[in-house]
Amino acid sequence: MQASAQMSVITRPSNAEHDVLSKVIVVEHDPKILAEFKSFFEECNLVGYRANLENASSILGSNIDLGAVFLAEADSDGHDCFELVKAIHKVRSDLPILIRLLPGHSPDDLPSDVMKCLAGVFAYGDYAHAKELIETFLFSRHYPTEFVSEMKAMTLAALKASFKEMDVDVEQPYIVKDKLIYGELFSLIPLESNWCRGYMTIQTEEEAMMDMIHAKKSSVNTPEPTFVHVNAVLGELSNMIWGSFKNRYGVKDHQDALGQVRVEIPIIVNHLRKYISFGTDDPQLCFKYKVSDPEGKLASSFVYQKFVFSLDWAPEKYAESNQSVNELVSSGELELF
Repeated sequence: MQASAQMSVITRPSNAEHDVLSKVIVVEHDPKILAEFKSFFEECNLVGYRANLENASSILGSNIDLGAVFLAEADSDGHDCFELVKAIHKVRSDLPILIRLLPGHSPDDLPSDVMKCLAGVFAYGDYAHAKELIETFLFSRHYPTEFVSEMKAMTLAALKASFKEMDVDVEQPYIVKDKLIYGELFSLIPLESNWCRGYMTIQTEEEAMMDMIHAKKSSVNTPEPTFVHVNAVLGELSNMIWGSFKNRYGVKDHQDALGQVRVEIPIIVNHLRKYISFGTDDPQLCFKYKVSDPEGKLASSFVYQKFVFSLDWAPEKYAESNQSVNELVSSGELELF
C-alpha cells in the first residue's frame, strides 16, 4: 500500500485560490484534540493528514512534500512518541516537529535527546502558542498574493505552450520545509529582481515526458525521442518561465548593481537521498501542476515548481513596485491590453 493511502485528511481549508497552504502530518489519538485541530488548521492555512505511530515512519520516508509534523506526547495506551521523533528527525531533519504535551507536563518532562530534535512543544489546548510555532517555522516568509497569482499564470502559459493539446491543472500553492527532489529530472535557474534573488526549480519524471514527446504532444518534434529531447523540453520550459519573470520583474538598476560584491551560498545536492539544500532554512513556495491527455491515451505527468529566495527577499519592495505600475496605468502612462 502506498503511503498516501495510509493517511486520512483531517481538514482542507477553503481558502482563496492563491492563498498559500502547508501540508502537515498529524499523529494524534485524542478525539477532542482532533476536532479542535480542524478549526485550528483552517485558521492557520494547514492541510492535516492523520497517521499513526505504526505507519508514520514509512509515510515520512516517502517523497511527500510537507511543512511540519504534529505529534502527541503519548498515545491512548501510554506509549510515548520519542523513538518516532528521533526516526523522523533522522530521515527528514528539515521538518519542524511539534509535540502536544500531556496535561500537566512541561518540556522538562521530555528527554534531552528528544528535545534536540524538536522545533517546539505546546501544552494541551494551548493553540495560541501552537500558532506562534507555525508562524515561526512555516509562515515566517510572506508571499504576496499577486506574486503567487502571477507566477502561477506565467507557468501555466509556459506549460500550455510546451505541451500541445494537453490539459494543464494546478493545485493550490503550498509551503514546504523539506528539501526533497521529485522525479529524475531537475532544472535550476536563478531568478533576480529589485526585491528578490534566488532560484526556481522544475522537477518531474522522465517516462511521462518521453511519452508526450513520442506522441507529438510537446514542443519537440522528433521521430525517435531520447532523454536529450526530454532535457530540451524541460530547459525550454524553464527558460520561458524565466523570460516571463524577467519581463515582469527585471532589474531596473542593473548598471548600479554591476561591480558590487554579491552574496552567494553553496547549493548542495545529495543524489542518493534526492535532496537539495540552498543553504537556508527558509520555507519554499511550491506549485504542483498536472499535465494530462484529455483523450486518456497518455499517462499524466506531474511537474513540481519550487521557489527559494535564499539570497534576497523584500516583499515590501514588491508592493511598492506593484503600486508604481498601478499608478502609471491610472495616469494613462501605461495601458493594459
